[in-house]
Amino acid sequence: MVTNYNSHNSKIIKRKATYRIKGEPIEILEDVRINLKNNEEIFDEKLDDKNLENIYNQYRKKHSLLTPNRIKETREKYGVSQRAFSRILGWGEVTIHRYETGALQDRSHNDALVLLENPDNMKTLLENNKNKINRKDYINIKENLQKLIKDDIDKTLKENITKKYFNEALDEYCGYSQFNYEKFVNMILFFAVNIKRLFKTKLMKLLFYSDFANFRNNTLSITGLKYIKNHYGPTPIKYELLLGELFEKYITYQIEYVEASKDNVEEYEFIKPLGKPSMGIFSQEEMDSMEKVLNAFKNLTSEKITQYSHKEETWTKPKNKEIISYEYARNLTCI
Repeated sequence: MVTNYNSHNSKIIKRKATYRIKGEPIEILEDVRINLKNNEEIFDEKLDDKNLENIYNQYRKKHSLLTPNRIKETREKYGVSQRAFSRILGWGEVTIHRYETGALQDRSHNDALVLLENPDNMKTLLENNKNKINRKDYINIKENLQKLIKDDIDKTLKENITKKYFNEALDEYCGYSQFNYEKFVNMILFFAVNIKRLFKTKLMKLLFYSDFANFRNNTLSITGLKYIKNHYGPTPIKYELLLGELFEKYITYQIEYVEASKDNVEEYEFIKPLGKPSMGIFSQEEMDSMEKVLNAFKNLTSEKITQYSHKEETWTKPKNKEIISYEYARNLTCI
């Protein structure tokens, strides 16, 4: 029964209190409503619920148990109902509902829920218990799982590349910019979408000229990549590794055979995009630099661009395999 009270004749105080949860003492600072006329405690349902939640949260914190919100977030990311989730876990149909509304889960249930935060574990459990839910729920959950697993792979890929190419110092060798994975990927897609037959060698030149032209005009590189002097011209450090990480995610390779002469057929490998670039991540100045490079070199062969790049100070000044200073960009001549 809820006791009525007049807020003008009462006040809320804080006091230390100890409660026993599953036989264990839990101390909290609880809120209590006091009658100003007789200084007696008044029952307040809202405060009582708040205090109980506080007690349970202290217990959860002490024993590293998932909160109701976290349990709900785990379930909802798979797009599964409370009932279906309980069935997949082999629990009573209202168990998840109870946990999401504040009931304390036991250790074994908590450990199972922690494991299911990993989509791979959820996928295994779903396949093992698909006969316990209807076909529609199974298909829906499986589709959500596929997307989540793909997103996790993409996130890991991004983190790995970003870690490998992280610039410890923002200096002249990275164009005073931190390596930017999104800009690197979308710059490649920009050129791959706009050039019908994009050779790997040509792509390296386009990346180089875009970064260095933008540095010359705006004192910053676009991608934050470091370039070295290689045999065919400037290339990003370990560029084969970079492209390999993007293969079948953002780009693929297309093989074409061209008859060079009557008795000779040559094989050509072109870079093909697997999606469109997101140009919104670039500033207007960066887009202008990329557009200028595209217009200057779009119709030139890789060999011709190589000839041009070998006349630049970025090629003639550094030693072989040496990291190229962006300061050489001040004297670019081809764009």
